[in-house]
Amino acid sequence: MRKALFLVVLLGAPLCAQQRDVFKVDFTIRDSGDAGGKTGRKYSLLVYGQEKGVFKIGNRVPVATSTSGSGMTNTQFTYVDVGVNIDIMLQESLGKIGMRADMDLSTAIMNDKAPMTSPTISQIKLAISTAVPPGKATVVAAFDDPVTTRKFEVEALVNKIN
Repeated sequence: MRKALFLVVLLGAPLCAQQRDVFKVDFTIRDSGDAGGKTGRKYSLLVYGQEKGVFKIGNRVPVATSTSGSGMTNTQFTYVDVGVNIDIMLQESLGKIGMRADMDLSTAIMNDKAPMTSPTISQIKLAISTAVPPGKATVVAAFDDPVTTRKFEVEALVNKIN
């Protein structure tokens, strides 16, 4: 029994001693239509290298999907997630940080003239695959919204913590 326990401890030791890379990612999203956010909206998270990090903030908005008849009103709803959703994976290589980020930026726009109708969902989706220098803020996406003519800029700052 002691030999089995000793082997488990001995074989498990390298797993415990193995250090994993940890990165801090700071995103700044600037929106020309957001007067209150001229410096940009900031989102930060810590991520293990080569593991997916997930950041979700926002609301679930009800959207009417169907109404059944026979004299009664029975509306069914589907809920749509709106806000900021970021999935990210990082890996250090050759002095740079490889970054794969999927971003979903969405808002619900309610119709003031018809409050009982479903909202319009404004959505921006980005799939970013790039390498950034550690410790240097880098613009990883910039674009004009064709619907609203607003300008957006996504900046990433990645630092290795350990």
